[in-house]
Amino acid sequence: MPQKERVSVVWFKATDLRTHDHEPLSLAHAAGLPVLHLYVLDPRWFKPTKLAGFPRTGPRRARFQLEALADLSRRLEAAGHKLCVRRGLSTVRAFEELCEDFDVAACYASREICAEELRLEQKVQEVLKAKGARLELCWTYELHHYEDLPAEVRKKGASGFSGYRRCFSERCKVRDPLPRVDLKSAPGVHWPRVEGLPSDVRDLGLSQAPESDDRAEVAWEGGETAALARLEEYFFATNAVALQFVGATNFPHDGHSSTAEGSQSKLSPWLAHGCLSVRYLYAELKRYERERRHTDSTARMVHELYFRDFVRFSALQKGSKIFKLEGIYGRHPPGGWLQEDGFLMPWCHGQTGFPFLDASMRELKATGSCCHAGREVAAWFLVCDLGIDWRLGAEWFESTLIDYEPAANWFNWSFTCVPRATGGNSIQEEAKPLRPPRTRLQTLEAIYWAAQQDPDGEYIKRWVPELRGLAGDLAREPWRATSEEPQVAQRVGTAPEEWAPAVARERERIGWARRTFPAGGSQVAVWWGCVRARGTAANASASAPAERRLDPDDGKEYSLEELKTKYRGQYKLEEVRLYWKDTCEPLEVRTDPEDGKAYTLAELHARYRKQYTRQEVAEYFKSSCVRVKEQGGSAAPRAKATGWPEGYPLPLLPPASFFSIEEIAEHSRRGQARKAAKAARIELDMGGGVSGRDAGPYPKKEREMPKSQAPRRWAKTARDT
Repeated sequence: MPQKERVSVVWFKATDLRTHDHEPLSLAHAAGLPVLHLYVLDPRWFKPTKLAGFPRTGPRRARFQLEALADLSRRLEAAGHKLCVRRGLSTVRAFEELCEDFDVAACYASREICAEELRLEQKVQEVLKAKGARLELCWTYELHHYEDLPAEVRKKGASGFSGYRRCFSERCKVRDPLPRVDLKSAPGVHWPRVEGLPSDVRDLGLSQAPESDDRAEVAWEGGETAALARLEEYFFATNAVALQFVGATNFPHDGHSSTAEGSQSKLSPWLAHGCLSVRYLYAELKRYERERRHTDSTARMVHELYFRDFVRFSALQKGSKIFKLEGIYGRHPPGGWLQEDGFLMPWCHGQTGFPFLDASMRELKATGSCCHAGREVAAWFLVCDLGIDWRLGAEWFESTLIDYEPAANWFNWSFTCVPRATGGNSIQEEAKPLRPPRTRLQTLEAIYWAAQQDPDGEYIKRWVPELRGLAGDLAREPWRATSEEPQVAQRVGTAPEEWAPAVARERERIGWARRTFPAGGSQVAVWWGCVRARGTAANASASAPAERRLDPDDGKEYSLEELKTKYRGQYKLEEVRLYWKDTCEPLEVRTDPEDGKAYTLAELHARYRKQYTRQEVAEYFKSSCVRVKEQGGSAAPRAKATGWPEGYPLPLLPPASFFSIEEIAEHSRRGQARKAAKAARIELDMGGGVSGRDAGPYPKKEREMPKSQAPRRWAKTARDT
C-alpha cells in the first residue's frame, strides 16, 4: 500500500474567501508541509428553508460565492496552488475522503459562531481526531480577537451594545492585519477527487441568477480583487468615507439619508463572504484619517464595525436562542404569531402598499441588498403590523441577502425586531404596538423615515415605478392623493396626549413620535378606506374594530385578546380560541332609528341605562333597531379610492401618518442641504490628498491616543452617530 502524502489543509468557508490577513492560510504555509486548499459546496446550504421553503442560499448570493471562489482560485493558481472544490457531498464526507487519501497533519480554519455551523465543525474535528490530525481554529471574521476581550465580557457579555462599545474602545486594541502570505513558500497539493467549480448556479440546483439591475448603485462581483478595488474607490479615490458615509442610521438625524448615493460603503457583501478582512478595512480607515481627515463619518464607520463584533459575540453567547420563535427574551406577542401566505408574499415582493417599505423590499429582491433602515422598517412592519412569525421574514432575508451571515441576520431579528412586537427589550418600549396586528399602520418608521431619508421620494420612485408620476410627498404617502378623507386616530390608553417638540429637536421629536404614533390622538391621521379588499372573515377589513363576543361565563363582552387575558394561566391559548369560536356568542350590531347610529346591545344598554330597564332596551334592540351585520363578518369589497396610483396595490391595512409629516420632510431637506455644503467645504480643504496606494498595502502602526483624550473623543462620536 503506497504511503500517503503528509499535508496541511486550509479549510476555506463562505466567510473567509481571501488571501490577505488570513490566519489559517498563514499557519498552514508556515507549517513546512505541502498545503491543500479545500472548499466544500455542501448541499445543505442550498436546500429549502425549514418553514417557508425558500432556497437557503438564493441564486444571487450563490453567484456571488462562485465569483469569489473563482477569484480565490486564480490567486492561488498564480502561486502554483489549486483550490480543491468538492460538491455534491456533505462536508463531513469530504473530510472522510480527504483522510483516506492523505496523511493530514493539521487542518486550519476560521472559527464559527452559530449552532449549526458549530455542530458541523465538531463533526469535522471528530473525523480528523480519529485519524490523528488536529483542527486549529482562528478568528478571521471579527474586528477583535475574542481572546482579547476581558474575561468577564467573554463569560457574561457586556450589557448590550453600549457595554460592548465601551469595552472595544477603552479596553481592547484592534490587532494589525497579518502580512500577506508568501504562497510560493510551500508546495501545493492537488486532490484528484475534486469536482471543480460549477459554471452556473443551476449546477447547485438553483434557478438562474438574475441579471444586474442598472438602478443599483454598485454592481457587486464576488472576490477579493473586487473588494479591494471598492475599498480603494470609496476611501481614497472619492473621499466618500469622510464626506458621505452615514452608517446604519438607526436613529437618522441632521439630514442623514441612507438612501442617498455614497451614503453606504456597499462593502458588506465582501465583508460577509470574507473577501475583505475587517481588520484590513479598519487599518485602511485609520490610515485615511492620518493622511486625509478624521470626520464624523469616519468615526461612524468605526461605530458600525463595533456593532458588527457586538452581534457576533452576542450571538455566540445566546447560542440557539437566536433561532427560536420566542427569541432571546423568551417572549411571544399577545395572540401568538401568524403564518398566512396571503400577507407574507406581498411583504416579500414589495407589494404592501407602503412605498418606503416596498422600495426597500424591491431593491432587496433586485440586487440582494438594501439599506439597514429599509430592512428594519420591513421587519417591524412584518412583526407588528402583520403579526407574522418573524422566522419567515428571517428566512426570506437569508435567501435573498447577498451580504447574509447567520449571526448578523438571526441575531438582529431576535434582538432588534422581535421586541417591537413582544415588549421584550427596553430599547424598543417607546415603539411597541398598542393595537392588534392588521388594525392600522403602527410602524412609525414606514412614514417617518421616508420623510427623513427620502423627503422628495427619489429613492421610492426609483424602485416603485408606479409612483413616478407623483410629487415627492404623494410618492411617500399616495393615500394623500385619494378622495379618502383622513380621520383622527382614536386614542388608546388613558395617558394625556403630548405636545410635539419643535422639529429641530430631532431626538426628542422622534421619541415623542414613537410614543404617539401607535397610541393615536389628534395629531395622527388614518385613512380607513385606503385598504385592499379581502374576502373572508379571517382576512376581514383591518379598519373594523376588533370583534367582540359575549362570554356566557359572566355575560360580559370581550375581544379575543381580552378573553386571553381573562383566562391566562387557566387555559392554553388554543383552548381559549376554540372557546371563543364555538361557545362565545357573536354580537349583533343594529342601527338605532333614534339617531341613525350603530350599537351593540351592550352599547344600547349604556345609552339608555337611565331611561329604560335592561329588558325594555333588549326588546327595543330586537324589534325596532335595524340589523347591520355581525361584527367581524366578511368585509364588503372596497372600491379603489379615487386618485390612487394606477398599478400600485392598495395597502394591506389602513395607512396612518402625522398630519404634520411634511414638517419632517422639509427639515430633512434643509439638513441634507447643510450636509452637502459642509462636505463640499471639507473636500475643498482636502484638495490634493495622498493616493491610497502611495503608502503600501498595510499601514504603519497607529500611534495610540492619550487616555485622557479618549473619553472626550468618544463622547463626540456617540452624539454624532
